[in-house]
Amino acid sequence: MSEIYWNGEYKKKHEVGIPPDDRGFLFGDGVYEVVRIYRGRCFEMSAHEHRLLQSASGIGINIGYFKGMLEVAENLLRRNILPNGDGILYYQITRGTAPRKHFFPGEGVLPNHYAYVQPLPVTDFKERPGASVVTLPDRRWLECHIKSIALLGSVLAAQQAKEQGAVEAVLHRDSVVTEGSHTNVFAVVEGVLKTHPANQLVLNGITRRIVLELAQEEGLLYEETSLSLSELKSASEVFLTGTTVEIWPVTQLDGKPVGNGQTGPITQGLQSLFDRNADRLT
Repeated sequence: MSEIYWNGEYKKKHEVGIPPDDRGFLFGDGVYEVVRIYRGRCFEMSAHEHRLLQSASGIGINIGYFKGMLEVAENLLRRNILPNGDGILYYQITRGTAPRKHFFPGEGVLPNHYAYVQPLPVTDFKERPGASVVTLPDRRWLECHIKSIALLGSVLAAQQAKEQGAVEAVLHRDSVVTEGSHTNVFAVVEGVLKTHPANQLVLNGITRRIVLELAQEEGLLYEETSLSLSELKSASEVFLTGTTVEIWPVTQLDGKPVGNGQTGPITQGLQSLFDRNADRLT
């Protein structure tokens, strides 16, 4: 039976009951992070922790007593078995437990901290099939740079994509591509790597940032700029990035092949560089 972290204690999962008045349960009033674990070591932990604290500050959550994500992760890894040491850490903070009112509770209400680890096997990027995605209108809220647990817009988009036989929804506002339901989106347009700027309309993904750094190191032409839906559909390469998917080539978009329907050379090169980068930083 796996153990989880709950407000400073490590317990069997079945021993923890989420309070009915927890504001995360009632309102989706909280923030979270997902950290990749390779061979028992957390990848880019400081960046994830920094973003968690930024997200909490962004919605006015005083995180209270905080041991730090790394200490929690290390304790969870000692208490749980991950085959080959590969998996994820999920860390969530809600505004706490209080009677249901829309405005914030009083100062005496402490946040609830919850974390767990679970297995996620590492796959060779060369063996991963390309992704089939569909484009859908972006109907989420306008503060997507905050990693909120209120994910209904993303959930509905992901389900709609699944019902259409796709693995991800690529979202757009006014014909400008923003991001996926749980990924960032890149496209190669006339030899230039493009992705949406890191503003309030997208999450500034950790993997997204690494890809841009790798592109700069390799001398690739890239732009953080508006990517139109028409540019996306005519792109020679498209790929998704995220903590759990790493760099995932898109080979089918709205039922049509991207480029020649195979992983493109720029995507392959970045995948190889990312793999080496992950080995170096863990």
